Amino acid sequence: MNSIRQLLFFVFFYFKTVSSDFSPSFNKFLIDNYGKGINDLLARRDIGPHGSYGGGTHDGSTRTSKQAVVLVHGITNTAGTFQGHRHHLLNAGWSDELVRYMIQVVAAFTHRKVDVIGYSLGSPIARKAILGGACVDTGENLGPSLTGLIDTYVSVAGANRGSFLCALPFPGACNMKNGLSCMSEYIKDINSRPRYEGKYIFSIYGPGDDKVGYRNTCGQLCSQIAGANGEFERPGNHDDVLIKTAALQFKLIDQHAG
Repeated sequence: MNSIRQLLFFVFFYFKTVSSDFSPSFNKFLIDNYGKGINDLLARRDIGPHGSYGGGTHDGSTRTSKQAVVLVHGITNTAGTFQGHRHHLLNAGWSDELVRYMIQVVAAFTHRKVDVIGYSLGSPIARKAILGGACVDTGENLGPSLTGLIDTYVSVAGANRGSFLCALPFPGACNMKNGLSCMSEYIKDINSRPRYEGKYIFSIYGPGDDKVGYRNTCGQLCSQIAGANGEFERPGNHDDVLIKTAALQFKLIDQHAG
């Protein structure tokens, strides 16, 4: 398949993962172009073998023949959860290769748009990274939208409209500022306008989701993204939707159809 993407980057904020480091060529590209501080921030070597990874042998001086894929996982999973996804990509022609910075530097490294897959809580985080603008809690301005850098965005069991577990707002994960209540300022912000996530937008979710849920207390589908090109319901619990839809996920980024 000529459109198969080549590079694979795992994006790991402060959550534990399973891996090692970026490739030497990507580390050099980051240090030469953005400085050691950004390199350390994205690589997360402070958590040892649980940090980010990716980059392959590409040196960043030319346009890659295929697009990169940035995978953004959520709080209840680790990189080990997605090893099957990684192997699927590698077997399909990708080579082994964090969220706003990562999207920007990967696009610069490959000289082309990237694909982003957001899993669970990783989806609303990735969507805010792409949306840009002011943060609802700190007021920090992230900068302009990164829509132009994204070819395909896929949400998998994403808490895009909050979680059904936050039926009542309370301090912590369900607070009304940046929590997962469907009425929080953060959830309202990332759903304030449609179709900023990329050129092609898809969402995969299921009625049996036991962590994000299917429908929230605002009467909305928890994982729905307004204006998406396609939505796909699949059976099983939350982790089933994450793991057992790998083939569909990669078909969406490769062929823009399910």
